[in-house]
Amino acid sequence: MEEMNNQPIRIFEGFAGYGGASFAFKKAGIQFKTLAYSEIDKYASQIFDCNHPDIPNYGDITKIEPDQLPDFDMFTGGFPCQPFSNAGLGLGENDIRGTLFYDIIRICRIKKPKYILLENVKGILSKRHKKTLETIIQSLKEIGYDVRYCLLNSADYGNAQRRERVWIFAYLGSLPSGFCMIPPKVYSAKRISHFLDKSPDTHLYLNKKQIERLIEIHNVDFNVTEPLCFDVYNKKIRKDGSCITITEPHHNSLRIVEPPLNGEYRVRKLSIPEHYRLMGFEDNEFVFGNFSYQQLAKRAGNGWDVALVAKLLNHIFNQI
Repeated sequence: MEEMNNQPIRIFEGFAGYGGASFAFKKAGIQFKTLAYSEIDKYASQIFDCNHPDIPNYGDITKIEPDQLPDFDMFTGGFPCQPFSNAGLGLGENDIRGTLFYDIIRICRIKKPKYILLENVKGILSKRHKKTLETIIQSLKEIGYDVRYCLLNSADYGNAQRRERVWIFAYLGSLPSGFCMIPPKVYSAKRISHFLDKSPDTHLYLNKKQIERLIEIHNVDFNVTEPLCFDVYNKKIRKDGSCITITEPHHNSLRIVEPPLNGEYRVRKLSIPEHYRLMGFEDNEFVFGNFSYQQLAKRAGNGWDVALVAKLLNHIFNQI
């Protein structure tokens, strides 16, 4: 691993959310110091500050003057994914949020960090958005970076969540011959039940009328023998024990189905601790504060699987 002159890797987190890069570096055991971040969502900023205090927020990335930033070694960012997501409108560069990567280029052209790590949804690999991805890669190359990208699924790295994300790594200079960005897969027999609360709060459960409505709409059989994920979009229960991708709560994309009790079906939402376990956190690694269910669940839906990213970081830095 590069020594960085025996100094911690200095990070700037763009589109920071709950600070997935900072959490992942800590979990990876790599020395780091997050110098600053950029986030415009009020609640995301408050949650970031609660978990990573005393780090300045430079706000709207489109308004940041690069010379105002401290020098940093690594830019990280999951730039907005809605333009490329199947859950969004899929407008790509026709959506202004789809052009925010140009601000990454604008900043990194001046600051010249040694490393850049970017994340986006699988949709950016589609034929529809091929030109956008090519533009991202070419833009990074034009300012001096060697670029690699890959698609990783959380389910291949010890998680029960089937969360596919594209990771783009850029290195100032030339990467070593034979550099491989994809970490070795980690076999795990963990099913979704491993990530669930032992005694879920009663307020998470749907009432009988709501469950009957789900059965009517989706023609689904909730008679299960273990806790499983109900994939609302595809109208089926995931009997392989996996969980579909966690999304923002307004999508209502998944429910947990538990074995019937006293002849009554049991269906519920994920709890907040369950959201974060499925995003790679151990209990007590994340400070939930007094934030609402909606805001904490939203952050998880838009966040990084920090356990996967820790494996990715170790894999990358062990090669360079």
